[in-house]
This record gives sequence, C-alpha cells and structure tokens, in this order.
Amino acid sequence: MRKSKNRLGIISQLATLPFIAFALFILIRSVSGYGVTNQSLSKANVQEIVETYAIQCYASEGSYPPDIQYLVDHYGLILDEERFIYEYDIFASNVKPEIIIIDNIFGNEAP
Repeated sequence: MRKSKNRLGIISQLATLPFIAFALFILIRSVSGYGVTNQSLSKANVQEIVETYAIQCYASEGSYPPDIQYLVDHYGLILDEERFIYEYDIFASNVKPEIIIIDNIFGNEAP
C-alpha cells in the first residue's frame, strides 16, 4: 500500500513538470521582451529630451541652436554617444530642427 502511494506521488510530480517548464518559458520570454521594449522607450525619451533642450534654447535666445554641440556646451545636455547617434538638421534659426536619434550599433567606433 505504501509503495503505491509513493508511485502516485512521483507520477503526480512528474505530471506537473511540463506545466512548470511552460511557466518558466513564458516568464523568461516576457522578461527578455521587456528589455527590447525598455530600450525603445529609452530612445524615444532621449529624443524628447534633446528636443526639449532645443526648445528651451529657442525660448531663451530667440533662435534654435546651430548644432547639438551648442546644447552640450551651453545648456549642459549630456549625450550617450556609445549607445546613440544623434542627427541634428537645422534649416534656419527660427525653424525647429529635425532631431533623429539612431541606435549606435558600432559602440565606441562611431563614425
């Protein structure tokens, strides 16, 4: 009688293993997906921050900065050039510049 209870216990434990493995798979997949989403949001936040600095410059000085380095030098903007490439295209000093943030796939070897 005792042996059959042990077998039933082992069988029931083995039957739950696939469910536990599936739950772990879902958990790991959702956590790895979170990292990709978090990076995308971070890039959007960086773009918003750079645009805010440019608008602040326009409000203070009456013109948009000539380049992104101006924001670094005069407004304290900190750029993460290891992670992103910053494109700053200005048409005129009174027209909002086009600011594009691109993932830097080269790391420290940015062109």
